[in-house]
Amino acid sequence: RSASRHGARVILAVRDTARGGEVAAGLPGPSRVVELDLASLASTRRAADELLSGPDERIDVLVNNAGAITPRRRETADGFEMLLGVNALGPFLFTNLVLPLVHRRVVIVGSNGHKAGEMDLGDPHFRGRRWSPARAYSQSKLADMLWGLALDQRLRDGRAAAGTAGVDVQLTHPGWAATGISNATGNAALDRVITGVCSVFAQSAAQAALTSMYAATRPLPPCSYTGPDAMGHLRGMPTLIGRSAQASDPELAERFWEFAEAETAST
Repeated sequence: RSASRHGARVILAVRDTARGGEVAAGLPGPSRVVELDLASLASTRRAADELLSGPDERIDVLVNNAGAITPRRRETADGFEMLLGVNALGPFLFTNLVLPLVHRRVVIVGSNGHKAGEMDLGDPHFRGRRWSPARAYSQSKLADMLWGLALDQRLRDGRAAAGTAGVDVQLTHPGWAATGISNATGNAALDRVITGVCSVFAQSAAQAALTSMYAATRPLPPCSYTGPDAMGHLRGMPTLIGRSAQASDPELAERFWEFAEAETAST
């Protein structure tokens, strides 16, 4: 909404186009709604094709802000572990497909939860190892950090041939946001308790969105990582923050890129 108020044309890539249309109708500026279900590579390709086939479509800033968490292990339509598929592999494919339309910046919304993540490329979908919401979520957010690192390197060294000159990547996280993603325990009573705690300690969705706006609009070094400046980076105003050693590992980033490219190309 803030971007729209300041003159941006907003493209809403959403799973639920009815709800997306309601949001678009409430924006003060021009907008467009595109159906996109990141749990389906077919849907991801259709959404990208719709944008690519449109007349003179232009994306100045692409913000990848999808986030999912589930109480039990689930799989996407393509057999990926759900959190890795929705939080990383789907956005990876979508971004690569629409990159020719991007003229300024790609923003990837991660999480400080990446610091607890372990990228197990031998069993990334938890088919053999023990799955838990925390382990799967932190791995998916580490995947976002690694994907962003590898994409930024490709844009700067010319390997991302489809990218417009000067496009960079920014990584960010919103802190503790009072949104529906917290209500994922599968237990209604526990979800109510979590919602109550969030209402006291977490930031509003509007406040949490400031880090994405900051990453989208500010002059920043390539592949910076931004987040809130207070309470252990859980709330506050946007600032540059640190990331884990794994999230800064260019070799691991390349290995993840190769894995993600193979997964999204073969289905």
